[in-house]
Amino acid sequence: MLNRRSFLIVSSLVASLLASGLTALNAQMASTVKRPLNIAQFDAAIKSISPARVAELDAALTTATIPQVQQLFQQGQLTSEELIKYYLWRIKQYDLNRLNSVTELNPDALEIAKQLDAERKAGKVRGPLHGTAVLLKDIIGTGDKLHNTAGAAAMREAKSDRDAFIVKRLREAGVIILGKSSLTEWGNFIAFKQLNGYSTLGGQVVNPYRAASDPGGSSTGSAVATASNFTTFAIGEDSWGSLLIPAHANSTTTLRPSIGLVSRDRMIPIVGAHDTAGPMTRNLTDLALVMDVLVGTDPNDPITVAAASVEKGFAQNLSGDGLRGKRVGVFAPISPDDDPINNAMIAALQKAGAQVVQVPRLPSLVPSIFDDLDPITAYWVKHAGEKYFADTNAPMKTWKEIVAFNEQDPKNRVKYGQEYLVITRDSTMTADEYDRGYRAMLNTWKGKVDAMLAKDNLDFLAGTGWAFLDGVFFPATGYPVLALPAGYRPNNEPVGFILMGKLFDDAKLIRAGYALEQQTKAWRAPNISGNRARPIGRSGSPRVTVPILAAM
Repeated sequence: MLNRRSFLIVSSLVASLLASGLTALNAQMASTVKRPLNIAQFDAAIKSISPARVAELDAALTTATIPQVQQLFQQGQLTSEELIKYYLWRIKQYDLNRLNSVTELNPDALEIAKQLDAERKAGKVRGPLHGTAVLLKDIIGTGDKLHNTAGAAAMREAKSDRDAFIVKRLREAGVIILGKSSLTEWGNFIAFKQLNGYSTLGGQVVNPYRAASDPGGSSTGSAVATASNFTTFAIGEDSWGSLLIPAHANSTTTLRPSIGLVSRDRMIPIVGAHDTAGPMTRNLTDLALVMDVLVGTDPNDPITVAAASVEKGFAQNLSGDGLRGKRVGVFAPISPDDDPINNAMIAALQKAGAQVVQVPRLPSLVPSIFDDLDPITAYWVKHAGEKYFADTNAPMKTWKEIVAFNEQDPKNRVKYGQEYLVITRDSTMTADEYDRGYRAMLNTWKGKVDAMLAKDNLDFLAGTGWAFLDGVFFPATGYPVLALPAGYRPNNEPVGFILMGKLFDDAKLIRAGYALEQQTKAWRAPNISGNRARPIGRSGSPRVTVPILAAM
């Protein structure tokens, strides 16, 4: 059974035959395959909004919550059509060939906005998200003109056959699908040295707060676009930390929900037992409103039966008392440089009424976790991925085809390599071996977390950025985990604060996060007008200590 280290000495097999259709796809590929952002189709709309109006909207919307945006709609000071034009203006000005957080725009976005404006004028408002905009991680399928590619050259022309369940719910709630956000290619199950935020089709996503800092992964574009006010909110996806790590790196708020609350339908799979979608927002109010829409029982995903019996109405019960009387175990920072931010968060927890218990930080997960993690992931990616390819009639149906396609032009198609794709192609793990391996991992980590919670009678575990992320293998538990902005280092690099609750305590966790947010008010907008430098890799963050967890 191959793992990350043993695989390093195994040579990749070169495919001798190409699958049907491969030659035709090759003919469409240029020497560089980054997908150009289709912004020109909106030039007239962008030009129709004046710089003075953009400045007014910057002042009104940068820190606005969704209820405040709705108030502008209701007062006639803003329309959904103008909101979309505003986002397009900012994307063209600040994202195009700079931050690279948006990979594709929905050509029908303005028409949908006009329809929703007409509904509002006629007295029909679908709910608190009516007329707002979302960017979807390019791993979540839509049944419209948008592609669903995981950022891979081999999937350049791939589309979903229909809306994912959560996309259908967002549309029904009156949300405009603005486009797709970039990611670390294949959820970063692609190469041993893949850079966070890089994909072949999307290029390199840049941290808007400090271009030299790691932007995190793999829901990088979702976090950067949200922080940069290119959308009302975004939806990311998480298998091993892909929501929490970019949220920490880019000063956004996110929730990795309890497994079973949010459907995995029509999402390109990484590890089904851990995969979940989740919101990326600039505040807890918006996060709660989006969660109210995402959570639901989906007949296409039996695991979501849990959603029928959990506490809902996430946005209805927000108050400053969400931490009162709660016991929170806080890990010491991983770096002394974060002591001031950590101390400020402890003080805020206590001011909000929580009892803080200092708990010993767990050892780093690297490197031993790879022994178990790699083959388990490869099994699921291989079989669930190929089922997704077949169900959606993807251009390529097997990992053998995809690996062979990449090997024809590795410089342009897999810039940092494709070792994990080869491991996936060559996986011989059986379903029984997968089940035993996954159950063992689940039992180990659920036992560790439960023991920490029980020892000090804790309601939540918490830590400043990597103090939590480096040592807690939270995906294996399925428990909900929340990230919110905590502050900024002297070089302007963001630091997040992570809170973990018990299974299906998502509503309690959101209330706790809201109470903490009201005490800290830590978030600030990035100065993207002055952030023109290109990234220089992974400096400025302890990200390099956990290469796979930080990127999937």
